[in-house]
Amino acid sequence: MIDFRDCYSADYFEARERFLKHAKELDLPSETFLHPQSSEFDQDVAVDVVRIGSIEAKYVLFVTSGVHGTELTAGSGPQLQMLSHFNESLPADTALVLVHAMNAYGSAKLTRTDENNVDPNRNIRADFSKLPVNESYRELHSALCPKEWQGEGREKADAGITHYVEEKGVLALTQDVLQGQYEYPDGIFYGGKTESWCVSNFTQIVKDHAKDADQIAIVDIHTGVGPYGFGEVMRVDRPAPADVEWENIGGFVCDILDRADCPKAPIKILLEFGTYEFDRVLTGLRGDNWLRHHGDPQSSWGRQIKRNLRDALFANDEKWLGDISRQSLEVCEATLQELKGASETI
Repeated sequence: MIDFRDCYSADYFEARERFLKHAKELDLPSETFLHPQSSEFDQDVAVDVVRIGSIEAKYVLFVTSGVHGTELTAGSGPQLQMLSHFNESLPADTALVLVHAMNAYGSAKLTRTDENNVDPNRNIRADFSKLPVNESYRELHSALCPKEWQGEGREKADAGITHYVEEKGVLALTQDVLQGQYEYPDGIFYGGKTESWCVSNFTQIVKDHAKDADQIAIVDIHTGVGPYGFGEVMRVDRPAPADVEWENIGGFVCDILDRADCPKAPIKILLEFGTYEFDRVLTGLRGDNWLRHHGDPQSSWGRQIKRNLRDALFANDEKWLGDISRQSLEVCEATLQELKGASETI
């Protein structure tokens, strides 16, 4: 297995090249799903899929990276290790499906959302004709997404967020405001009016690889919330514990597994690794949103905003990287055991 120090990449393009190269070295076939807007880039932008294990396996685990494009390089690292690790030690009658850069466009652009500013983790809806209204987000939209990122306009926006937190608490911000919204296409955590390409594409991948399975599972790797280097296992297949930040969020990509026709209910895990304080992460996302709608990504200021965003969601130090790799492998191994009917360990 590749040492964790050698498995993390600087950007999507390096990560994709290394993922496909290592799969080829192991004689593992890959599928490539080219993004419809790949021509915007100098290189192909695509979702790449590698399956380890028999096509007739009764238990299938999907491991996804890059649902939020800003988090691709963190999730891609453990996926690179998993290619060789599980190629050598996969339990009988199981298969592992590695989905690299589920939101390929956002991963290539180093932005959270897709080509239409849609957050894939708010885009899983049974009916887009009946979208909820998020009154809490509406109250803070202009502060979260100011038209000015410097000077008086920015100061006023930051003061509005501070006042909201002082009045209602941080939990109200994380649970209510950030749970997702469908009213402001230029806003953050926007769930969209229709299903995104990356969601439709992943739905087909899941159906294709789950068609002969009795039960399937997913470990979806994210960063940005929680204690530094700690991987919180969010069991999306169960009611959320009271007062956790993600209690009110709906539309998780994990829920795509419900679209597969399997006899047993799926196991759905969102694995969230902490980086830095929430304010830094939120500021990074707000800055990137401003840049998308009002700024110039090629300017010195635009490049700084991108660096700030990258550094808020990816901690480039050895301990953090080691923790991400170790815990990702442990959770995937435990999930495979749970699929096989062993005692629940997650």
